[in-house]
Amino acid sequence: MEHNVVFDSIKCPNGELINLASGFVSLTKVEFKNENIVALIESKTGEINFCDLQSNNLLSTKTETPQSGDDKFSEVKCIVEGNQIKLGFPKYDYKDNYPNCDGEYDRWTKTISGYDYLIYDFIENCIV
Repeated sequence: MEHNVVFDSIKCPNGELINLASGFVSLTKVEFKNENIVALIESKTGEINFCDLQSNNLLSTKTETPQSGDDKFSEVKCIVEGNQIKLGFPKYDYKDNYPNCDGEYDRWTKTISGYDYLIYDFIENCIV
């Protein structure tokens, strides 16, 4: 089971923050429709597979998941510039809301403090 998202680089030339499946289902399929590339992103392990539209694996890589908080990615920033797909994996900061919380579900506030970019050149089929 996977979460499917279509990213349109023409409609979003400055990129878009996309929510990743990060619960029981943790695999997100991001189709870059104008580039004819699919990125399969596993939010809990950081594994990324770039494929063509026929699901042929073109390149596999891995990024380090957060070492604090919930140890997974909740979103990714997608940008296309020329022949490069940029996946921005967030750096998270956590704020402890204790004692002003009702339980564990609202104890922590997770915010994005920046991004680490993984850049895939889909013409040369390599990580830049």
